[in-house]
Amino acid sequence: MKRYIRIFFVLIFICLCQALFSDPLEIYFGPGGGFSPINRARIINFADGKTASGTLANALIDVIRRQEPDGLIKIALYSMSDYDTLNELIEAAYEKAIHVKLILDAAADWTADSRKKILDRVRNARIKSQKNNKPFDFQIKFVTKQIMIERGRFRILDNGKLINGTMHEKFGLFYAKGNPIPYDGFCGSANVSFTSDKIYAENRVFFFNRPAVTRQFQEEFARLWNEYGTSVAGPCTSEMFVPVSPVAGDVEVYFNAEPENEITMTRLDQVLEKLIDRIEPNGSLDLAMFSLTSPDMARALIRAAERNPKAQIHILLDHSQLDDSNKDESIQGPGLEREAQRLGLKNFQVRYKWRSNAYGYDPQEHKIQMVSFRSFFLHHKVVVVNRCHLAIGSYNWSGSGENLNIEDLMIFNGSWRDHQPVVDAFLREFDTVWNSRRPQCPVLRPILGTPQSVTGSEGRALQEKIIHLLSNADNLKITQALDRGAFLSLADLCRKTNISTTEISNYLPKLIEIGLLCKYKKNGIEGYSQAD
Repeated sequence: MKRYIRIFFVLIFICLCQALFSDPLEIYFGPGGGFSPINRARIINFADGKTASGTLANALIDVIRRQEPDGLIKIALYSMSDYDTLNELIEAAYEKAIHVKLILDAAADWTADSRKKILDRVRNARIKSQKNNKPFDFQIKFVTKQIMIERGRFRILDNGKLINGTMHEKFGLFYAKGNPIPYDGFCGSANVSFTSDKIYAENRVFFFNRPAVTRQFQEEFARLWNEYGTSVAGPCTSEMFVPVSPVAGDVEVYFNAEPENEITMTRLDQVLEKLIDRIEPNGSLDLAMFSLTSPDMARALIRAAERNPKAQIHILLDHSQLDDSNKDESIQGPGLEREAQRLGLKNFQVRYKWRSNAYGYDPQEHKIQMVSFRSFFLHHKVVVVNRCHLAIGSYNWSGSGENLNIEDLMIFNGSWRDHQPVVDAFLREFDTVWNSRRPQCPVLRPILGTPQSVTGSEGRALQEKIIHLLSNADNLKITQALDRGAFLSLADLCRKTNISTTEISNYLPKLIEIGLLCKYKKNGIEGYSQAD
């Protein structure tokens, strides 16, 4: 018995040493390195001596390029449409004989095109390797809609429509040759896509020399690969499943695909509610959330504000959360505003990331409204408590995130020496967007990509005015002509829209006044473009 006790304490000592002496954690942001000037100024030093800006894509490509021959890379992604990064993976498999295992969600129909392109490129590389008699091990599995249904990750609406969950995680692992344990990895909100890298507000955390953390992801990858994955590009080897637990003093990782027992699965909302309960009387909570549709989590936020009237609660939501008029969507932001006002909570504020030109004609709904592909998403799923404890990952605070999707959640504790820099880096992003209030109109120069935040009352009033303006077919035509960064003189704008100078001169001032367009000189030519 004494022997087992000694072994137990030796293992604890080893784990603590890993936490104390492992390499620093690193976090990168989108778009383009982040909104904070400090975060955006980061530089990636590639192994070949070249440098590049510290973007999500460059950080990941750098790690891929640094892998030694005959190693192993495992990646689980909801969506992959950054083909430059895909090419880096294929190159690693072809030139360095690195083994690659890639599992992608296929339960969401909208990713079908990117999945086909991935399969085509990998198949072409396999054919090339066979012709040149080179080893090429690039295994791919999909998590299909049918698999999600078979695993009980679906629900049937009152109208009989079936809604299925998705494999919504975004993480990766890197193994040295012959080592069964990954020492490096990444996880966050960001898909491997152009929009995540260049347009959306995103995050990706990298772990270096941290087997205590990456082994937790290794367990999850084995679960996904063995239980949820379907081979789509040739034979795939199974994964060894080794259960692990979070190590004291390092990042805790939770997965809602992990069973607690034979009946129940791990609940991420319960992990978060415990974190929210840690708000100190004079503390704070800063939440940046793409989708907040869970009434339970909304109530937890209100309770926290009531219990701690001197603590500052800041809720930053995506533009899509501004309007709760469609009760089927269960959007909680406006309800939180009303409840905080009803209770007289002076310490509770809600703001929304804004873009005026997110509005347009929705062909599916046949009306003018906020259109998702025109919005620059606040895609974070992050909460920081007391500016010290941080929860981050793929998990939206939604019913689908909890009960249908496969999600992950990482917990950082700023009390540990290398966790606080990650917390601080995210808070720089949060504070930048929170304090970047929508500018007074008219806008004198384009502010495309510049963060803007509005209160709910500001945003809904603007939304009503913009929808009213764009309901006029000519106004809509003018804004569409200036889409994708276009800059047109008055004459060119008239020609492109087929609207007369007299008529268009009546429309333009109102579009400028509301902040949809701006008028300025470019290369000595006076013209118009979208304001944001």
